[in-house]
Amino acid sequence: MIGKRTLAIVAAVMLVTRCASEQTAKNESLWLAEHGGEVMKYAYTKAEIEAEIDAHWQEYGYSAKPNKYIAISFDDGPCGVSANGGTAAMLAKLEELNIKATFFVIGQNIRGNKSAAVAIFNAGHELGNHSDGYNSLGNASKTSITASIDAASENIKEITGKYPALFRAPNLHHGINLTQVCIERGMSLIDGSAHNDWDGTGHTPTSIKNSVLANPQDGGIIVLHDNNTSKGDTMSALPEIISGLRQKGFWILPVGQLAAVKEKTLEAGGRYNSIR
Repeated sequence: MIGKRTLAIVAAVMLVTRCASEQTAKNESLWLAEHGGEVMKYAYTKAEIEAEIDAHWQEYGYSAKPNKYIAISFDDGPCGVSANGGTAAMLAKLEELNIKATFFVIGQNIRGNKSAAVAIFNAGHELGNHSDGYNSLGNASKTSITASIDAASENIKEITGKYPALFRAPNLHHGINLTQVCIERGMSLIDGSAHNDWDGTGHTPTSIKNSVLANPQDGGIIVLHDNNTSKGDTMSALPEIISGLRQKGFWILPVGQLAAVKEKTLEAGGRYNSIR
């Protein structure tokens, strides 16, 4: 039998949780009101995603209707045309493969390659914030974090009309100040499984493919990189990665759609390594 003291403790915890939730919403709404904007919410519903699967699974080469879901994402873009092809070549490859993804973009790269950032959005991919540069923010001051995140968010808003709902920490390095800034800006922190496809890791298209396909999980989030960071190896590996995931019964989609099909609300300041 539950005693009065236990009931009192439970009630106190529920009150604290509710107050914290209300404060989070208040902080977010105040910031958005001050900046005259709103946070992007992915438009798709579970029913719409399931209808898309019904319409296309055979066309996309599945041997059976897929019953698992996995998100694919690309960090460090957008990048200009280069010997590695740049973002434009990666977008063409994704279109060829009938894939939509989430691009976690860097503010300074948007400013240097705005047409590539616009092309990502116009192609129907999702844009997330990856800060304004490449430095880790986990141990940074709240002032520094705020400046970095806000600069990138403003660049994204210029393209999409709304502030991004998703943030990926540079080097997946987190800290309490970073979480607080994301809470205030209505953004969720998206991690995932990384596959060593950035410069200096000795990667090859084969090693990237093998890493991704070794142990994919329903609700997982794949972390890869745009062409100039991966020296084109990720794009080269994409056809076999996508084919392999489809053979394993995965429907591949952006992070926002993964949350929708899993019927999960991504909380401001919440940290997600997967969505299940």
